[in-house]
Amino acid sequence: MVMTGDGKFVLRERLDGGDQEVIAASTLDDFVRLVDATGPQKVPHMTKNDEAFARQLTKKR
Repeated sequence: MVMTGDGKFVLRERLDGGDQEVIAASTLDDFVRLVDATGPQKVPHMTKNDEAFARQLTKKR
């Protein structure tokens, strides 16, 4: 990860021939979203109460 002079972030991969940009320069919020999207995604934990509440919301519509 590299921070540019204008405050943007770039993700680079170091290879034998030099560095290669993986993600182009972007703001911090955009960079975090892109990095989070590339990794393994967490499955949200739903309790029985959460599931029952979600079912009630779909029934009313």
